[in-house]
Amino acid sequence: MKKLLMFLLLALVTVTLAACGSEADNAKADEGVDVDRIRVVIGSSSTGGDTYQNAEAVSRYVEKELDTNMKVDAVGALRAFDELSKAKNDGSTIMFFHDMAYLGVEYGSFESKHELENWTIGPVIATNPGNAFLTKADAPYDTMAESAEWLKENPNETVTVAIESGGVSEIVFDGYYLWVKEEYGEEVSDRIHAYVTGSQEDKNQALWDGNADIIHGSIGSNKQYTQDGVEDKIKMKFLGITAGKRVEGYDIPTFAEQGITVNGEEFVFDKEFFFLLPKDVDKNFAEALNKAVADVAKNSDYAEDLKKNTYVVNYKPADEAKEYLINKREKFRYIIKNAPSLDEITK
Repeated sequence: MKKLLMFLLLALVTVTLAACGSEADNAKADEGVDVDRIRVVIGSSSTGGDTYQNAEAVSRYVEKELDTNMKVDAVGALRAFDELSKAKNDGSTIMFFHDMAYLGVEYGSFESKHELENWTIGPVIATNPGNAFLTKADAPYDTMAESAEWLKENPNETVTVAIESGGVSEIVFDGYYLWVKEEYGEEVSDRIHAYVTGSQEDKNQALWDGNADIIHGSIGSNKQYTQDGVEDKIKMKFLGITAGKRVEGYDIPTFAEQGITVNGEEFVFDKEFFFLLPKDVDKNFAEALNKAVADVAKNSDYAEDLKKNTYVVNYKPADEAKEYLINKREKFRYIIKNAPSLDEITK
């Protein structure tokens, strides 16, 4: 009889523990954190640029909120989209990128199947207000506006700008190009050329090798080359930023301050970072990620981490982010439509 009672008690305990475990698992699943590892593919192959820096920072905090592990994988834009299209709907693979995600489709660098409407748009989390252009420290101009004036005064000279096609660097280059054309005419704008390359490291090298006179970059990625004590052969200076206002601590004028306009409006472009998820992603996971990102956005430690590279917190929940990014895409279609083809102006 005692053996029978012990057996029944053990069976009862086993069933109870199993039920508790099942409830815990279900609760975890309901919260969308039932994956032990989340792969965050980014639209850059560089681990030194602002995409990786922002992805790494937010992932480090979000993984704590979700009680999981997140790994940033710098695979490049085309592969990132490919991986996202093949991803399971459990949230084990998600994407982190910036405005190039939709600009690339508009420019034709990415297939139309990758347009925003074909994904689940996650929250916006950060802005790089230091989206910038730079040149060699000894260049004969100190701003982007002055580079155009220099071209006007030196009719035998040209300016070549290193950019990456189909993304943020192309849209801001196009804004500059259209302004020069409107302000100074084709005689000047025809002497502006593009040098198409890839990562930030490639753009830097293009400047150092003499293949470009100006490069697209950012305060966070390039400030090290502008500081006192840097060797003359690699030293740079900032020519302007595209954000709406100056970055605190840096004496770098905005495009708007320089009088750069497009179609009668001040040219302002804020480079923003956000998540993209599979179209049919589990709703519980999407909600959990959105909540986790919202909590991270309130974390002062996260804000301080971003500040080290001059990035700022800019949280927009997923439902607002979708409408916001689609409207932003529409706004910049004018520039894309009226800008010259890179094939026509590439050096």
